[in-house]
Amino acid sequence: MNRMIFASAAAMALMLSAGCASGRIHERSYLRAAAISRSGQLTFSFFNDDDTIIGVGDDIDSAKSSAELIGGKPVFTGYTELVIVDGEDSLELLDHMLESWRLSPSCTVVYSGSGEELLRDYDAEQLIGITEQAVKQGIAPECDIITVLGGLCRSGQAEVTEIRADGSAGSRIIF
Repeated sequence: MNRMIFASAAAMALMLSAGCASGRIHERSYLRAAAISRSGQLTFSFFNDDDTIIGVGDDIDSAKSSAELIGGKPVFTGYTELVIVDGEDSLELLDHMLESWRLSPSCTVVYSGSGEELLRDYDAEQLIGITEQAVKQGIAPECDIITVLGGLCRSGQAEVTEIRADGSAGSRIIF
């Protein structure tokens, strides 16, 4: 009898805790892709929203804080799938994002001179697909954040996929 009561109480507690956790999903914006420019501007694309948000600041952390104010929710970066860089100071930038923002090691890094346009004109899923196809076709190398950081640490440069404004892909060296 005691076992049955205990099992019922445990099952009830599990159901209630699962219900509470699902409500918290809406309290955050889950970052799917980010485009970073030299001007301190970040363009964010989220899993749970079709719009992009542009955050501006003196550094990427203040630009992220700006985006949180605009969006009205804290930005969760742990599931980020794509980071678009403009190719300069990439080591410091990506290292900071991996350590402080706790990006997934599988997060893909690509180059574009027009990252904001890409996130405005294309769905993040399309951009990830373009990158995956470029790798499969041998146009570009694997460019997850760990591989890219390894190249940047070893030689000061790394080869990544370049996505152009028209949606075509190639390869580019970043520094």
